[in-house]
Amino acid sequence: MTIAVAYRPDEFGRAALDWAAAEARSRDESLLIINVHRLEPRLDPGHARGRHVQAITDSLAVDKVPFEVRQVEGEDISGTVLFEAEQASATLIVIGVRQRSPVGKALMGSVAQQILLDSPVPVVAVKP
Repeated sequence: MTIAVAYRPDEFGRAALDWAAAEARSRDESLLIINVHRLEPRLDPGHARGRHVQAITDSLAVDKVPFEVRQVEGEDISGTVLFEAEQASATLIVIGVRQRSPVGKALMGSVAQQILLDSPVPVVAVKP
């Protein structure tokens, strides 16, 4: 079985990854780390670069959690996360969430909200 985690190289992504890794360890499951970037990864702050990926690899190797990192391109981040999780037959999706103002909620769609609403499997939302 696999636990999927939507990862960004920030405190929210790290909180989601830490929670997912602990859960994978307790369930004796593998971890799928999904990092979605838009068109040009060099310009996207959500793209996990070499040092971020190396830190993930080192941390999970110490914890002995089997994992795979998928860095994929997609304009629709929530749809891409859901697609990758489905391809891996994930039984759980873990996401990091942040506080947003009412205006921010009205103006922009929330990736976390779309994953919560559209996921066919349970979703855990984690705050740092």
